[in-house]
Amino acid sequence: MKKLLTIALLVLGFASANAQGYLSFYQLRDIVPQTSGIQPAFIPENSLTVSMPALNVGVMLQGDLELQQLLSRPNGQTDLTVDFDLLNEAAQNENFLNLDVTVNLFHLGIKTKHGAFSFFANARATFDFAYGDDLTDFLANGNSNFIGQSIDFSDTQIRAEAYHEIGIGYARRFLGERLTVGARAKLVTGIFHASLADGASGTLTTDADDFSWQVSVQNGTANTAGLDLLFNSDDYADDALQTYAFGNDNQTIAFDLGAKFKPLKWLEVEASVNDIGSIDWKEQARNYNTADTTVTFSGVDLEGIQDSGEVFKDSLQNKFRSNETRTAFSTNLPTRVYLTASAYLTENDRFSLTYFQSSALNNLPANYALAYNHRFDKFVIGILGTHRRSNNETNIGANLGTNIGPVQLYMALDNVLVLNKPEQYSKADFRFGLNLMFGYKKWRKKSEVVNLDEL
Repeated sequence: MKKLLTIALLVLGFASANAQGYLSFYQLRDIVPQTSGIQPAFIPENSLTVSMPALNVGVMLQGDLELQQLLSRPNGQTDLTVDFDLLNEAAQNENFLNLDVTVNLFHLGIKTKHGAFSFFANARATFDFAYGDDLTDFLANGNSNFIGQSIDFSDTQIRAEAYHEIGIGYARRFLGERLTVGARAKLVTGIFHASLADGASGTLTTDADDFSWQVSVQNGTANTAGLDLLFNSDDYADDALQTYAFGNDNQTIAFDLGAKFKPLKWLEVEASVNDIGSIDWKEQARNYNTADTTVTFSGVDLEGIQDSGEVFKDSLQNKFRSNETRTAFSTNLPTRVYLTASAYLTENDRFSLTYFQSSALNNLPANYALAYNHRFDKFVIGILGTHRRSNNETNIGANLGTNIGPVQLYMALDNVLVLNKPEQYSKADFRFGLNLMFGYKKWRKKSEVVNLDEL
């Protein structure tokens, strides 16, 4: 278990701000068709848009610690080592780690007179981890700081999953283009999942007199799906993993909803709710259960025993009743909410304030971004500052979207400073891609289209 925690915390060192949510990418709006995955009310400006398969990628690594708060180089050594003392000093009461990888496999956008249709396919993988400072103190000092007290691991939450989605979206303008409403329906197929059951908790109490341990576990269930097929592939047919990944019974219909409204010429407000739905994990489901138990462990006599570590582990494990079942379970998709207010100084200059919240885990902190974007004829550029409540960290991001001929390139980063000294920052969030876009002039006002014959 300690080895697994070490690996998780090593990943944490490379992580960034909690559920930052591609806020810089969000500001590219109608310029880039893939932004409809965040706000379904965005309508692309071209008659026809086609994404290049697997060349539209987003990666978000996020946590509460900087890499330099996890690794150190002891005196006289050249190699870096995990330093749990540094980790414990930097830890807060609540700490979070989030990873999101999104690959747009396909996107086709077709614009109509009053709106647009979209057809899309995405692959996504997420990992979310929440832990308290009791855990980091235990990793750094064992139970030495808790003699006569309890170490509470109940605030630890873990969730990891991978799935793909295929769907259709539609957005339409109303009220003379002041109001735009959009929705996307998608078939979501779950591939892998691992999480602790709701209400899972555990405590370790050390007696002040004889230093015996009292270990208590409640709702100790870990639910998984697909992991047995992944880690024990030799027990299955050669094509079993591929067949399972592209079609299994872990399916659901999910929805994205969004709207934007312009009450004033210079003011626009927006709201979107993404990933509304839940997955019933039926195929390849595995549940690892520990019965509700409170046991006292007074130690074992290790004198003369060579493999003392295994004896200690077996002695502790034998006090708990555990089993494995194959019961289906359900999990909600990690719903994401975006709220934005934008002020237009001119038609080409926009200031925006955006709020983002994810429900992947309980109590995930919200994020805020203040952005400015300027629109040129063939491209848009922007900068933004992001703020996160959990550790009051502020970062600077940037974005760029082009519309040069039929080829569009775009990129967005929530923290450009991480490119210089990554060990000093706790977030890294970027998206990039390439699209083919046609029919831009068809949707521009006649006064904006240059007649080359008149030049």
